[in-house]
Amino acid sequence: MHARTYLLAAAAITAAAILPGSAAAGWTLRFSFVPEQVYQGLPAAVSVLVKPANARCSLRVRYADGSMQGSLHPVRASSGRAAWKWTMALFAPPGAAHAFVSCGQSGSLSHAFTVVGGTVRPSKLRVDADGFSQRPDRYDAGSTVSYGVVLDNPSSTQDAQNVTVLVNFLDAGSRVLQTATSRVTTVAAAATFNVGGYASLPSQTPVDRLEVVVQTDSFTAHTSHEPAVENVHVVQSSFEPDWVGEVDGDVINDDAKDTLDSAQLSIVLFDATGKVLGGGTGFVLASLPPGTRSYFSASGGFSAVHFAEVSSASVSVVPTYKAPSS
Repeated sequence: MHARTYLLAAAAITAAAILPGSAAAGWTLRFSFVPEQVYQGLPAAVSVLVKPANARCSLRVRYADGSMQGSLHPVRASSGRAAWKWTMALFAPPGAAHAFVSCGQSGSLSHAFTVVGGTVRPSKLRVDADGFSQRPDRYDAGSTVSYGVVLDNPSSTQDAQNVTVLVNFLDAGSRVLQTATSRVTTVAAAATFNVGGYASLPSQTPVDRLEVVVQTDSFTAHTSHEPAVENVHVVQSSFEPDWVGEVDGDVINDDAKDTLDSAQLSIVLFDATGKVLGGGTGFVLASLPPGTRSYFSASGGFSAVHFAEVSSASVSVVPTYKAPSS
């Protein structure tokens, strides 16, 4: 069965037997179809069986944030069946939703369902951009996806702590092909953070889009400091020159007093228009006193990105500092 089309098929199974309506015996109104789950960007449907057979019925759908689905007009039942279809918005509020059907003197019904999607962001961080590149594996039936996500912390006073970024790779039917998870220690106040990485997929089914879920453990008063980077450049692979091999540059300890003990690097690649092409990671193990710098070469995750398409790279650094000994 194609992707998530069980919205109209398997969901009918999960709806089980026809749901009861206003009266158990000698009913006048009952659901004939109501989904258990619907997915952002895909069709949704609700239908009822009603007596009399030409009753006029209306449907209201309320989402988890209290907003209502538009364009659901009253309908006249045909042969005792009233039905509605609509397409879920890509950013429809995820979580518990409710369908309310009213058919005048025939009665009314309600039923809960779940909207599934990637826009639940209790962290309050914004996803400014995301993108990917996919490359079929040479020696098996799988593929590799390099991805990048740009997070923005809109708070001017608070750092986001212990941020989890879950990325689902979706096909054209919104089926999840693979999932990758990254954890970021801190996203500084009024700053962006580049989350780069890669995933191995068991198939070569084309990835159509990313679904990004961001969660944050807490917000604290702004104290974080990210080391500076400079001389960043993208390097083609020595063995496969059509593809990106690594991202090189310098990391600088511009802290006034503490030694930079190590640094995790997270990198996003862009084309000339600013589109995200992918991303990757690296690590620096160097003890850098204040005012010193170290070369870095990050090579994890870029091999699915065409070198010729890359115009720039943006590097975010998660540092570990060591206070000077007294």
